[in-house]
Amino acid sequence: MSEGFCGCAGTKPVDFAEQTNDKKIAGDEKPELQNWPIQLKLVGTGGAYLNDADVLLAADCAAFSTVGFHNRFIKGKKVLIGCPKLDNAQQYFEQLTGLFKDYAIRSVSVVRMEVPCCGGLAYITQQAIKNSGKDIPYCETVIGIKGDIKQEGMSPLIPKIHPV
Repeated sequence: MSEGFCGCAGTKPVDFAEQTNDKKIAGDEKPELQNWPIQLKLVGTGGAYLNDADVLLAADCAAFSTVGFHNRFIKGKKVLIGCPKLDNAQQYFEQLTGLFKDYAIRSVSVVRMEVPCCGGLAYITQQAIKNSGKDIPYCETVIGIKGDIKQEGMSPLIPKIHPV
């Protein structure tokens, strides 16, 4: 273990971005994961690898429901996963607000399922960005329960009112 880290070895922050992984797996898709841990509640304040990064915040179920998830969504991003229904949503809000305040995050992409509880992940993320005081670009993709893309694109945090 590295000096200064104590705790479960499975929660030790690791940045794989400098390493290349040319291994191919079934379907010619290679793993694109660049960081560890990925579970939001395990990141704590050790998320320095998020500095100057594009962040993917994915619902726990999304990767299991979507073919080509690594190549389509993870490639080039630092990954965090969570479930606002099974975990503490208030803790997510506070943690994300802190991460957005503390690090220079270039963008946040949320990939969530179409089920109502998953909408909480998008809402929490948008509110945390707003609460951080930063203008971080936000994008959201909604996955159907059969793995199809239901909706994707940029979503403004606050609707702009245009003069008529």
